[in-house]
Amino acid sequence: MSNSGDSFLFNIFAVLIPSIALLIGTVIFSNIVIKRYSKTISRLYKMNFNSLETERKRIANDLHDQLGYKMSVINKSIENLTSKLQLENNSDIKMVQSQLRLFHYDISRVLEAIHPRDLMNGKWRESIQQLTEDLSIGDTNIHVNFHTTKNPKEEHLQNFYRIIQEKLSNIITHTHSNRIQIDIHSENSNIHVCIVYKSDITLIQKVALKLGSKRGRGLLILNDRLKIINATNSITVSEGNIIDTISIPL
Repeated sequence: MSNSGDSFLFNIFAVLIPSIALLIGTVIFSNIVIKRYSKTISRLYKMNFNSLETERKRIANDLHDQLGYKMSVINKSIENLTSKLQLENNSDIKMVQSQLRLFHYDISRVLEAIHPRDLMNGKWRESIQQLTEDLSIGDTNIHVNFHTTKNPKEEHLQNFYRIIQEKLSNIITHTHSNRIQIDIHSENSNIHVCIVYKSDITLIQKVALKLGSKRGRGLLILNDRLKIINATNSITVSEGNIIDTISIPL
C-alpha cells in the first residue's frame, strides 16, 4: 500500500515529466529553426557574393563599351583635325596618338583585372596564367603548372580565381619572396592549389601575422570566399619553403 511519501513523489513526477518533455521538445524545435535559418542566411550570403561578381562583370562590360566608343570619337576627331591642318607628319600629333593607344591598353588591363574575359568563358587556366604574368614585375617571378584535366565547378570559378589573386597579392606585399611557384592538381575529388615560396619570416610569425590580421578587410573576404566554396586552407613549412595549400571540392 502506498504511503504519503510515495504519493508525494508520484505527484512530483506527474508535474515534472510533462515539463521536461515540453523543455526537450522546445530545444529540439529551436535547433531545427536555428539550423533552417542558418542555412537561409548562408544561402543569402553566397547569393550576395555571386551578385558582387555579377556586378563586377556588368561594370567591366559597360566600361569596355564606353571606352571603345570614346576612343573611336577621339581618334576620329584627331584624324579630322590633322587632315584640316595638314599635320599628317607632325611629331606632336603622333605622340598624342601613341599616348592614347597606351592609355587604351592600360584601361583594358584594368578591366581585365576587374573581371577577366577568359574567366567569363570558363578558361580559368588562361586567367590564372595571365594573372601570374601580370604580377611578375621586376625581380618577382611567378610560375604556375597545371597537372589536372578536371575543372572547378562553374559557380566556384570566380571565388577560385579571387582566392589565388588575393593570396599572391598578400605574399608579394607582406613577404620578401621574389620567386613563387604554383602547382594545381586534383586528388581525392578535390582540386589543390599549392603556392610555394621562401620567406624571411618563420611559420610561427606567419601564423601570428594571420591571426593578428583577422580584422583586415582582405583577409576577411578571403576567409568568406573559402567558406562559400567549402574550401580548406593549410600552411606548412618544408625545407625552408612555405607551402600554402587551398583544397576545393570538385
